[in-house]
Amino acid sequence: MSLSQLRLLRDRVEGQVTDGAVEPTLGQGVYGYLAALLRLAEDGDRDPVLALRESRSAAGFLASIPRLPPARTRTWSPS
Repeated sequence: MSLSQLRLLRDRVEGQVTDGAVEPTLGQGVYGYLAALLRLAEDGDRDPVLALRESRSAAGFLASIPRLPPARTRTWSPS
C-alpha cells in the first residue's frame, strides 16, 4: 500500500509542477527527491513506510512555500 501512495504523491507533485501551482525550482527538486525515494522503496533499499513519511514531509514543505514573484531584470549601466 505504501508504494502506491508514494506513486500517487509523486504524480500529484508532478502535476503541481506542470500546472505551475508550486514554485517551479523547488517543485522540480521535490519531485526528483520523491522519485528517488520511490525507486529506493521499490528496490527494497528503503522501508516504504519511512519513504512515504519522508515524501509527505517534502510535499508539505513544498506546499508551505509561496510562489516567488518573477525575477526582476535590472539593467546595469556604468556610472
